Amino acid sequence: MSVSRVPTSLRSWMSAVSEIARAVNAAEPLEAVLTRVAQQACGLVGFEFCAVMLADPAREYLRVAGWYGLSAEYVALVSDGGSLLIDPSGPDLDTPAARAFREGRTVAVADVGVAPNFGRLRRLAPAQGYQALLAAPLRGSSEVVGVIVGYSVSAREFEAAERELIELLAEQVALATETARLRTAQQDVISELSLVNDELQRGRAVLEWAERQHHELMRLVLEEVGLAGLVTALAAALGASVTVEDAAGRVLACAPELGYCPPPDAAARRRRPARDALGAQDAPGRRYSVALVPIDAAAGPIVAGVPGAGPSEVAWAAPVVLGGELVGRLWVSAPPAAPEPVQLRVVERFALVVALELLQQRHLVEVHRQLSGDLLGDLFRADGPARPRALLDRASALGHDLSRPHVVALLTLDGPLPPAPPLPELIRAAAEPGPRPLSGLYDGGYVLLLPAEPDPGDALRRVLSQVAQAVSPHTTPTLVAGPVAGDLADYARAYRVARGAAALRRASQPGGLVDVRELGLSALLLETGAPDALRRFARNLLRTVVAHEQRRGGDLLVTLRTWLATGCSTAAAAEALVVHPNTVSYRLGRIEQLVGRSLRDAEVRLELQLALTVREIVRLDQTG
Repeated sequence: MSVSRVPTSLRSWMSAVSEIARAVNAAEPLEAVLTRVAQQACGLVGFEFCAVMLADPAREYLRVAGWYGLSAEYVALVSDGGSLLIDPSGPDLDTPAARAFREGRTVAVADVGVAPNFGRLRRLAPAQGYQALLAAPLRGSSEVVGVIVGYSVSAREFEAAERELIELLAEQVALATETARLRTAQQDVISELSLVNDELQRGRAVLEWAERQHHELMRLVLEEVGLAGLVTALAAALGASVTVEDAAGRVLACAPELGYCPPPDAAARRRRPARDALGAQDAPGRRYSVALVPIDAAAGPIVAGVPGAGPSEVAWAAPVVLGGELVGRLWVSAPPAAPEPVQLRVVERFALVVALELLQQRHLVEVHRQLSGDLLGDLFRADGPARPRALLDRASALGHDLSRPHVVALLTLDGPLPPAPPLPELIRAAAEPGPRPLSGLYDGGYVLLLPAEPDPGDALRRVLSQVAQAVSPHTTPTLVAGPVAGDLADYARAYRVARGAAALRRASQPGGLVDVRELGLSALLLETGAPDALRRFARNLLRTVVAHEQRRGGDLLVTLRTWLATGCSTAAAAEALVVHPNTVSYRLGRIEQLVGRSLRDAEVRLELQLALTVREIVRLDQTG
């Protein structure tokens, strides 16, 4: 195509630029401005169709914001979020528009039929019927914001003049886009300022504000936004930080995310001014009232008006009461000003709603506990699950995919229990940030099912630590990490192995984490054996070896355990123990003398392996 085919006269160009400027100055919508641009591009450069595309806020794909000549079906096709990916996974999904955006340069395709680097065109081009296209980036003040693409129905080479025209037009489009966006932002600011000004002019009284908060609170309750939504709304209304704690001081919800100020810590609450302020809530008639708690130890007692203390030196504390029992507190910290009486009443209302929310959560936890317990009962049936598909669906409804391999863990407690320990909540919280376990009370213990991948070892240790801190000092928690259940038929056996290991440990010296995930044949004993019989078996078989080590010291048991673990290889055991192979051979010979049996006998090796396993689980002392 010759340059003469391109209408590049100054009159045409100035007319197009003027029309774009008029549209922007007339505050036309951005889509309308871009549609005008697309029409002007077709007239100036000679395209049959044209589209102006902008990047989405995340800069993941391009969307058509204005076009001329394109069919509605084609616009819908390229606007589905997957057609114009900016960073596709390969050339089969790439487009000239995306490359122009990525590389910040004009991209021309003379014939879409022979454009192997743009595989997406094989689907897009026939839908509109074009054979060639030219794409130029829209450069904003700091980055590329989109592209302009012109289409021709016949294959042809684009000359330098055509490229120059579309690039000049792209500059005007980018300028118009930024201007339109700035105008929109200004209009938004003006609108917001007008709303604020109207609000100030109306001069509504503080009591009217409190009434609005009451209606907002009712709306939040009806919409069931939960604790997080309630706390966020109150923090926004007061312009302060808001925290909800349970009776033990654990944070249940807090806001805002940015600039959050926590309530007084435990040490500050123990100081006399704070202690007196909180204690006054127990007085008759003040059970539900808000206390003004000094944060600074030097602050004097607060009666009214908070004498001698600024707003940031005082926190507001509203008790959360259920059935006459203090179940938590709602704290307001870092308020911008001393509280108005109506503000305190709003906080008291929110505290009442928080109490209802906690009551609902307790009910949901109880329902979840019952459903989990029923599910575990069906899962651990001796003859296997009766309805596997239904059982998987029930687990899925609770948020768990039991078709994946899971570790079956068992938590038991020995000793006095505190009243209603919140173990299910503790277990779920301690497992974070990993997957949430399916947990429930079953046959006197707490069963935890955790996905086998990623390794749940750290999560189990956190659970044990948190439970140990929550229960009485005279209560000992034991946590057994049982075998991995690969499918539904494996869960009952895995639970029996974990139960057997727990019984062994508790019969001897309860407490700690017992990991029996990789026992192999030893698991058969744990599944079927009685704790006392297993302990006697291990003690009798290893009695002479243990007695020898007590009298003379040595590493016979360690050597035996390492030798068995390395496949009965003397060289491998010596390398693991960092000793000479002759030393390992000598120790093994000494063990044969003490037990009176040959380690060459496979049955003897198996019995010794089982005895060592039992000894590790029950933590037998050195007396054997």
